[in-house]
Amino acid sequence: MEIEERNPFYEVKVEKLMTESGLEVNKNVLVNSETDDIVGLVSPNYDVVTNKTVADLFHGALKDVGIKSVINHMDGTTKRWKQFIVLSDKMKYEIAPGDSVSICLAIHNGYDARTAYGYSLMGYRWLCKNGMVMGRKKLFSDSFTHYDGNFFKLRDSFELKFDLFKNNALTWGKWAGKKFDKGNFIMFLDNHTKPVEAKAKKHQYITPKIAQGIKDSYYPLLERQHLSEDMWGSFNVLTYIATHETKARKGSNVFSNRYNNINRLAGDFYTWVKE
Repeated sequence: MEIEERNPFYEVKVEKLMTESGLEVNKNVLVNSETDDIVGLVSPNYDVVTNKTVADLFHGALKDVGIKSVINHMDGTTKRWKQFIVLSDKMKYEIAPGDSVSICLAIHNGYDARTAYGYSLMGYRWLCKNGMVMGRKKLFSDSFTHYDGNFFKLRDSFELKFDLFKNNALTWGKWAGKKFDKGNFIMFLDNHTKPVEAKAKKHQYITPKIAQGIKDSYYPLLERQHLSEDMWGSFNVLTYIATHETKARKGSNVFSNRYNNINRLAGDFYTWVKE
């Protein structure tokens, strides 16, 4: 993933919305003080919760756990922000010999009056700095509509999610060494590929072009990531593409449609391999 060069902790200016003739509208405009870009249109009683406030809250709640690294991401308009926090080695699990994964806490916030702040859990594979999504997304995420600065509520939320992550790591360990060859991988991709002529079903959301590109990357990425041809390897082909080979026209790749679609595939992989 690219390093975010813009400042995610810019001051947010709150200004009255006015018509061209000078009439005051019952709305406030949120402005990025560094770029003068409009980042939100909100009601006068809207309570601005800044990215810095959210980051300080989470970092405080994680003080006893420890933080190993932090990467910030913003969308093209700087309205939305994510921070990937890789936790200390206390939260590190070996999936296969020499292949370890840590917990990565992906926290988020936004100024568009629709984005509540919150977090989701991801995996972070150290061999290739690969961010990995979790199955059953709702179990591994939490969001909050009102800011109360309560460290203890966050810690209670973390405790449950961290236990779930440990169980998920055990699942990944079972995937490592369990046969899943390219033929199986192609069947999985074909099941989620939009048909050329017929109307696409809900589970068919990737284009034939993207599907072919993933198929062509299968063996090169297994070799590059030092992975075997098994379920763990196939899963990492998807997550590596999402992390390293997706781009956005403007802003971080983690806000791009391609990133979200590939991550959706990785999430659906959990269901598929049980069949």
